[in-house]
Amino acid sequence: MQQVLEETLTALSPEPVRVRAAGRTDSGVHARGQLVSATFRTRVPPGKMVLAAGAHLPDDVAIVRADVVDDGFDARRDSIAKRYVYRLHNHAARDPLDGDQRWHVRGALDVAAMRVAASALVGEHDFEAFRAADCQAAHARRYLWRVDVDDQRPLVTIDVRGNAFCKNQVRIIAGTLVDVGRGRLPAAAVAAILAARDRRQAGVTAPAQGLTLEEVYLADDAARAGIPADARFPGWPPGSHAGGGDRGDDDDDSVDAPG
Repeated sequence: MQQVLEETLTALSPEPVRVRAAGRTDSGVHARGQLVSATFRTRVPPGKMVLAAGAHLPDDVAIVRADVVDDGFDARRDSIAKRYVYRLHNHAARDPLDGDQRWHVRGALDVAAMRVAASALVGEHDFEAFRAADCQAAHARRYLWRVDVDDQRPLVTIDVRGNAFCKNQVRIIAGTLVDVGRGRLPAAAVAAILAARDRRQAGVTAPAQGLTLEEVYLADDAARAGIPADARFPGWPPGSHAGGGDRGDDDDDSVDAPG
């Protein structure tokens, strides 16, 4: 996506344009609410930028909003948190129309047990057991304020919101919760897995296509993000140094995207 956006904006500018995203997802992971910043000269007014850029973009990429911001704004540095949603298709038959955006899980799922297990992940924890072996982040301490499991079967969604994510973290959370739903793990095991800090004890890494980066939050988005009043993590509250470690992370399925 980065290359596509840079080529599109360069077509609207007299010089090459480089963009900076709040995070970069791996192949197969979707992004509905990505945040990108760029500095460039153009004759296209902000109000017409969406239409002008849209004429150059492929069908699977869209700019939905364009704003003029302060010179110092940086999508990566100024984002404070993210929301990911993992989607499951829990039915005997696959969904031929939406299969590239859901993980097809056959057999019954105990969603109530999945919710109990998910509650153990809320708060500030060391998510060493829930990150990829090749994750390059300095540590796995992250703050999650929401891990909800919604049952609208055949659609089951896992909504995860936090200040930052390790590589594959949400996909491993999804895989572990599915193991709980299938009865392969008891709900109480998730807290023990967190404490053990052992990746081998957690579930599989769920397929990439079920995961979507839904939103990137800035400081002004706290209410919409549902950040608790007592939340403390790097960059929040604004001006504080609260939380466990720096703001840098390997965003879920990304290369090096701080949250």
